[in-house]
Amino acid sequence: MIYATWKDRLLVFDEPDFPEILPQVPGGTVEPGEALITAAQREFAEESGLTPVYPPIFLASATYAILRDGEHIMHNRHFFHIALDGPFSDSWTNLEMFPHGSNVPVTFRFFWLSLAQAERRLGYEQQAALPFLQHTSDL
Repeated sequence: MIYATWKDRLLVFDEPDFPEILPQVPGGTVEPGEALITAAQREFAEESGLTPVYPPIFLASATYAILRDGEHIMHNRHFFHIALDGPFSDSWTNLEMFPHGSNVPVTFRFFWLSLAQAERRLGYEQQAALPFLQHTSDL
């Protein structure tokens, strides 16, 4: 999971083709043999279409457990912070061509939330490491 910030705001996305899906932060799967920081950079670029100037900073790890189709699934999540240099639009779309587990491109609509809004609106326990952002000096 990547918390990308600019001007005290957090970059999030939703999926216009799937309005039932809650807002999320960029993130994804670590490929075999891939370093976590490399996966964070790659996934952020693939999903957002942005190439940050600064490298990601590791914040925390957490386990996320869900029940999907009657099966218990555990995800080990690693949260990173990327400070972005703008300027940026209020919102934009990006097409991820090869989402994990699918050959069908996915449209992401990116927009900004304050940290307080993100705490309330992010889905799927993706707000879990937001308190660690308060301890970074480049927000």
